[in-house]
Amino acid sequence: MKEEISTLLVQNEVEPLDTLELVLRDQSIKTCRAYSCQGASLELACGNPVHLVFTDATLPDGTWRDVLALAAKAPTPIDVIVVARVVDVRLYLEVIESGAFDFITPPFAACDVAHVIRCAADDVLHKRYAQSAPHRMRN
Repeated sequence: MKEEISTLLVQNEVEPLDTLELVLRDQSIKTCRAYSCQGASLELACGNPVHLVFTDATLPDGTWRDVLALAAKAPTPIDVIVVARVVDVRLYLEVIESGAFDFITPPFAACDVAHVIRCAADDVLHKRYAQSAPHRMRN
């Protein structure tokens, strides 16, 4: 049975990611929300955290960097996708070089988001499988 992918939207309440959530819902992706780094911390620290995080570039109590650091501390691998309101090549390069899986900007075309989800889900499932696979002793 294929594992159901789940996501966390970490968003600035002032600028909601409602259109992104609609695209995720159309892809049958289970989604929960947090409105700060603190809220994201609570969601990601649980024993069975989400697979993917879509985070606003800026939040009331931090930035995408803080969310990326929280995801790195989670008990299982999580891929982070940073959402910026405008195209910013410098920010894009910084995000990717820092270890985020991807960087997207509105408008959110369903086919583009579906591609990002597919690639990120494959990546995170591979990481989780590798983490849980028993280590084999060398002869």
